[in-house]
Amino acid sequence: MASGGQTAASGGRTASGGGQTAASGGQTVATGGRTASSGGQTTASGGQTAATGGRTASSGGQTATSGGVSGTAGKSAATGGISTGGSSGGGGASGAGVTINGKFVPKDKAVVFIHFGHSNMRGAATTPTSLTSYFYDTVDGLWSYKGSFTLAKEPTAPQAGYTSAGPGMAILHSAQGAVAATSDVQFISVGYGEGSATTVDYQKSGTYYPIFMGWAGQLKGNVTFGAIVIMLGVTDGEHLASNLVPGFPARVAQIVSDIRSDLGEPNLPGLFCNYEQNATGQYAITGAYGTVMVPLINQLPGLISNLVLVPTDGIEMQDNHHFDLQGHKDWAGRVISLMQSNNWFPWK
Repeated sequence: MASGGQTAASGGRTASGGGQTAASGGQTVATGGRTASSGGQTTASGGQTAATGGRTASSGGQTATSGGVSGTAGKSAATGGISTGGSSGGGGASGAGVTINGKFVPKDKAVVFIHFGHSNMRGAATTPTSLTSYFYDTVDGLWSYKGSFTLAKEPTAPQAGYTSAGPGMAILHSAQGAVAATSDVQFISVGYGEGSATTVDYQKSGTYYPIFMGWAGQLKGNVTFGAIVIMLGVTDGEHLASNLVPGFPARVAQIVSDIRSDLGEPNLPGLFCNYEQNATGQYAITGAYGTVMVPLINQLPGLISNLVLVPTDGIEMQDNHHFDLQGHKDWAGRVISLMQSNNWFPWK
């Protein structure tokens, strides 16, 4: 999708802040990330500087400067940081969890949604204004993590220079609304969106995977990852060379596989936004992009385990291809409803 609703020139796009290569690549990312032998903190995919996420000393652990991780038997992390009670392996260990706003939250009570995609995920929504508070007012129990914890509000998947709303806050609200009012589960957004971005850009070797997976990797072993939520599709048809477009399903499958592998979560649910049914003009489902991308998107559930398409029929639009606030709220409700119907939402 075009950044800010404008269509990028055919065959390419301009990324904010330092540029971005639309060819197959961007910078090369170091494979995986490495789990420390003691204290169990995983470095972000592609490497993470100590100033951003911090790094745990192998014994006795010093506290990182920002959202850091305490070592085994070390001091508690600073407010907004991560506290480990032992190994950060996939099964976790007794005492694993995170410290949010000075309060320790056990791993099973800290539920993270990883969400990323094109400009619809970044968000272009500003209306109806009656829903502004739903997206921009903070609520206890709903958090954003980008190296440290803050109370969530839009934009939750921010591209530099944009303040309009995407679906992140609505996903958190919908999740919180699905548990009891007395529940102490904390729902956490790890989100990133970029206008006109494609599956090439979100590959592990691309530009944006290291960003959101850097944050997610800092939390590995100390939170419960709830789901991967993805908004991609039309941008591949709009911005990639025609010979690259048929590779869309395989690229999505690889991205999901890499996320699951890097987090040690082979069955992590995936929810993929179906093609925007109410888009108009060149973005219409019967238009040049829709006729190409819809069949490719429909292949995904058969190609990727534990992945479903989130319907977009009846979703209100801000313009010819972005959801408005009501649209994001309704769509996010479908995300959580699908998780429930597939037994992917165990929190009460």
